[in-house]
Amino acid sequence: MATELSFVNSTGSGCQIFRDRLGCYVVSHELRPGERAMRPTLAGAYAACQGWESRSQSEAASRVG
Repeated sequence: MATELSFVNSTGSGCQIFRDRLGCYVVSHELRPGERAMRPTLAGAYAACQGWESRSQSEAASRVG
């Protein structure tokens, strides 16, 4: 069963937020293709974006040093 998604917003760092027809938010990030997170609120979706961005920065820093 395919879920229809409506685009809500994207952050400057590559995170995209969509809303499904049931009212949940689906979050994806261009640095993590294939990974998605579902959150019940828009605030939770933005928090998921922040989490991905923090992890991506940490991973990049550990590869450099």
